[in-house]
Amino acid sequence: MTGKKRLPDLTVFYDGDCPVCRMEVVWYERLDKTGAIAWIDIETLNDGNLPDGKSRQELLNRFHARDKAGHYHVGVDAFARIWRELPGFRRFAFLFRLPVIRPLSELGYRAFLAWQRRARRRRKVHAVS
Repeated sequence: MTGKKRLPDLTVFYDGDCPVCRMEVVWYERLDKTGAIAWIDIETLNDGNLPDGKSRQELLNRFHARDKAGHYHVGVDAFARIWRELPGFRRFAFLFRLPVIRPLSELGYRAFLAWQRRARRRRKVHAVS
């Protein structure tokens, strides 16, 4: 054994200011027994530690997952990629590719994003007052 730490198969950038996102990440982390996914809270990164070619706003606007090859999976595609790594979810990841499910998933995700942006603004206003 060389003692080298296993590189994650996937790096996920998430909004740590979002309570729903944090709960989901905690749940996924519990399922990921092999450490296949690295979870990065965008809010904890300084600008110099953001991934090359990505702005903080771009990462906050839509869920991003980067695979070992450096390819980004964004939005619903990021969820599908995460599911491919998690036991119990792997067998369902294909659902995101189905002609009816994918657009409905994207629609639901966009509705969540709209809610999340409004909630983020409210949290920021309350934090200031």
